[in-house]
Amino acid sequence: MSVIQVTTREFTRKFPSFRRAALAGREVRVRDRAGNNFVFRATKTSTVSLAEAMGDLMGSVRSGQSKKTLAGYGRG
Repeated sequence: MSVIQVTTREFTRKFPSFRRAALAGREVRVRDRAGNNFVFRATKTSTVSLAEAMGDLMGSVRSGQSKKTLAGYGRG
């Protein structure tokens, strides 16, 4: 992975090109006047599977049933 080092001013002016570079797998390191370093890179978002969605739903509802089963959810 290649690294691009820029200042905050250059980053804000040329953001679209740095965004494309990040999407292409490059890492953009931004340094501000105070000497702080920031890293800008793209991450892949994944779709939520049905199992993950049901796990989140079952974890947020208190039904008195064991969370390992779907009994009590839906039509009886």
